[in-house]
Amino acid sequence: MTIGTFLSWWGEQLRSLLPATLAGATPLDHDAILVTLEDEAAAEVVEVTLRKRGQPSRLGRFLLDGPGIRALKQACALPGRPNAVILRLGSAFLLEKQLVLPLAAERELVRVLGFEMDRETPFAVDEVYWDAAVIERDRRQGRLTVRLSLVPRAPLADLVRDLAAADLAPTMLAPLLSDGTIRPIALDHSGARSRGWRGRAMPALTTVAALLALVAVALPFVRQALAAREIEASIAALQPTVDEAARLRRQITGGGGEAIAAERAKLPNPLKVMAATTQALPDDTHLTDLSLKNRRLSLIGQSAAAAKLLGALAADPGFKDPAFAAPVTKLEANQQEIFSIATEVRP
Repeated sequence: MTIGTFLSWWGEQLRSLLPATLAGATPLDHDAILVTLEDEAAAEVVEVTLRKRGQPSRLGRFLLDGPGIRALKQACALPGRPNAVILRLGSAFLLEKQLVLPLAAERELVRVLGFEMDRETPFAVDEVYWDAAVIERDRRQGRLTVRLSLVPRAPLADLVRDLAAADLAPTMLAPLLSDGTIRPIALDHSGARSRGWRGRAMPALTTVAALLALVAVALPFVRQALAAREIEASIAALQPTVDEAARLRRQITGGGGEAIAAERAKLPNPLKVMAATTQALPDDTHLTDLSLKNRRLSLIGQSAAAAKLLGALAADPGFKDPAFAAPVTKLEANQQEIFSIATEVRP
């Protein structure tokens, strides 16, 4: 891998750590409600789609009359609905012009274009939705080439009003060019004003992202080292106890192992007791609790005929003196009887 390839890869990793708005994704890529104007000649019917986490979901086709607006409002009253509403338009609504400005105008591009709008176009600034993009910077000539994209407000006035009545006031226009290119136009210019700030802040944000990436890489190793140190300290603190337990185990193994084995032999094998219990009880009986203490066996469960269980256990040579430890209770819902039986396991 060459140095250039590595730097390119590392730049992509840092880019992935940035928020989507700073990493190059446009508002057109974010979660939004998409409103598509079906007939450019009559802004009365719209197609509405919800886009969430990149997945579109069609909400319906609506006629913007009184009932249609109410139906549209109800269809879009969704929990966690995106705030962004993008109005998608055809190319007939879009006008574009290239302007050549002094290079210094880029710092206050929104303000400069606002002042020059009525000179460069047939519209006043409050008669259009507009946005601008820098196409070329000629630093030698000190010139800036800008593409001005605008949509007249008048043809969209009724449509914007009806969408606002349905709580879907557009936040962005997305006119589509004939070649498939989309020109996003914000209905206010807060985003355009912030583009200069983003450009100046990008190096600082990239540096911060690089530092955060280094911290993210190093943090697991630091945590692992701290955890290992704590474990070593705990082991050192427990070592005397471990040594004492090992000493006692050696004593037991050397002198008292046979006595312990003899005592264990006197106690019933739990697995054998469970097997004998399973074999003695009928199939319509199931246990909810089984406990064995010394030789005392306690059984709690449900059966279709609890009284027969005493005879079944008494007939097994492995059990002695089975008896009910509590009154038998009958469940009316499933005709089952709840029982509690105590018996002794024979040696």
